[in-house]
Amino acid sequence: MLPYQLLGAGIGAFIYGFVPESLIIGLAGPDNPVAIPAVAVIGVPMYIRAETIIPISAVLLDKGMAIGAVMALIIGGAGASIPEVTLLSAFFEKRLVAAFVVTVLGVAILAGVAFQTLAVL
Repeated sequence: MLPYQLLGAGIGAFIYGFVPESLIIGLAGPDNPVAIPAVAVIGVPMYIRAETIIPISAVLLDKGMAIGAVMALIIGGAGASIPEVTLLSAFFEKRLVAAFVVTVLGVAILAGVAFQTLAVL
């Protein structure tokens, strides 16, 4: 688990040190209405382990990313990574795998919207 934590901390440190806040707020801030679906789509093909995404998420939140977008990234990335979809494709027909990916994407977006709505209240 330590290598994954170090990788996540390294990516988080890079984002913290070199990615401007204005870029993150502009792309995935709370005022951007397409932030949650866009980040969910980005998260789906990513291979994210829980140990890696925790420090990355903390930095993204500190830089101004909306909580809903962060949740959509976590759920999308954990739900349907490329290795997982590749493995499922070996056992199931393409329609079923596509339905799985669309479902994960939908859950990621709905959860992101729910978290964002609760954060505003």
